[in-house]
Amino acid sequence: MKKSLVIGGIAAIFVGAGYLTVVAQPRAEEGSPQLIEISAKKYEFTPNAIHVKQGTKVELKVHSEDETHGVKLELYPEGATDKSKPGLVFDQPDANGKVSKGVDQVLDFTAAAPGTYNFKCAKICGMGHGKMKGQVIVDPS
Repeated sequence: MKKSLVIGGIAAIFVGAGYLTVVAQPRAEEGSPQLIEISAKKYEFTPNAIHVKQGTKVELKVHSEDETHGVKLELYPEGATDKSKPGLVFDQPDANGKVSKGVDQVLDFTAAAPGTYNFKCAKICGMGHGKMKGQVIVDPS
């Protein structure tokens, strides 16, 4: 069963079995980043799949609900053979995967190339740590 819900410029689509996808909508203010928030808790991210349009500036904010978690995003889309230019261009590349206890992780990047970019938990959090994954899907503009 599929349900849709629109909240503050973000369309969320619930797709069976507990999966949640967020589709970032363009902001009225040109040049402002699209804020996307992710909750992290043992051993899941909510949402675990995020859609944005190519060219979108994104501010990804990760909030840990139980202990320290964060995300490490792949710079290149799944299956990419050309590694000359990353598909996700970070304002501060050193922040990708860097997590501080008690502080939300904030990553600013531009979704430069279409594709599926995997992310995983950036801090070992227990036995299910390896299952704590998600995706940023950049759709062509």
